[in-house]
Amino acid sequence: MRTERSLLDRLDHEVPPASYTTRFDWHAMLESVISNVQNMLNVRLGSVKGLEEYGMPDFNDVVNQFPDAISRIRYAIRDFLETYEPRLTNVCVHYLPDPDQPLLMKFAVEATLRHRDQTNQITFDTVLTGNGQATVRV
Repeated sequence: MRTERSLLDRLDHEVPPASYTTRFDWHAMLESVISNVQNMLNVRLGSVKGLEEYGMPDFNDVVNQFPDAISRIRYAIRDFLETYEPRLTNVCVHYLPDPDQPLLMKFAVEATLRHRDQTNQITFDTVLTGNGQATVRV
């Protein structure tokens, strides 16, 4: 059984039975995690009726509290990922200032990607735009 992809990935992208393998694919798992993280970071707090605490706060409300807003956003990203992406542990989020693009907030995320008793260190960036959209890049 292929467990590196999330349930929604498996439902959205049906794989022919002949392509199943018992070999674990870290790259496929990383792609699945990155896709899930991007989707997660674009959900606003309170927009999921069945799970009111799921989602990211509206950062437009805290941006005027700069530079304290950076810490609040870093911790919000870290806590959200640790709570709702069980394949990631030991999540650290660092702000990466970019003087050439002051309206974008860029963060580096370092985490441990785990599968059963195996782990792999990963790093990816997330960029938050002025309109609240998040983009995740490896």
